[in-house]
Amino acid sequence: MNASKIGEVIFTATTEETVSYENEITERPVEDLGYISDHVRQKPIKFNVSGVLVGEEAFSRLMKLREYSKGKETLQYYGRNVFYNVLIETLETGHNKETRNGFSFHMSCKIVQQAVKKEIIRNQAINAQVKEVTKQGKITVMQKPVTKKKKESIMQKGARQEE
Repeated sequence: MNASKIGEVIFTATTEETVSYENEITERPVEDLGYISDHVRQKPIKFNVSGVLVGEEAFSRLMKLREYSKGKETLQYYGRNVFYNVLIETLETGHNKETRNGFSFHMSCKIVQQAVKKEIIRNQAINAQVKEVTKQGKITVMQKPVTKKKKESIMQKGARQEE
């Protein structure tokens, strides 16, 4: 197939396709050296597509593109490049006298990474974290020191009991 498309929508003509690959590079100031770069992280790939849709199905395709632009599902894009896990960031449409029975469009898209849902069984997760007790250690009982006044009181009670 030579035509470009996103999801189920086939474009009549694609006039431009641009792709942007971008990195985030951190910089830290260091004495006597200026700045050093210590980390690079790739940002999501973005791309733009411009083109036209004309013909009897143009309106239904426009409705489908508007539905896609709500971002409820990821799409596949086929054109000069092929991308998976695509979301439409912006969708612009133009309706003028040059595009009879259709419209021109410009889309900005982004490739996304989706989180994967993992199922954890509660009992297994708890059992994996609990360690069996192996040694209890020595238990010592500490007594409060006896003051001189308390000692005299104990001695007097003991003397009374002997009488």
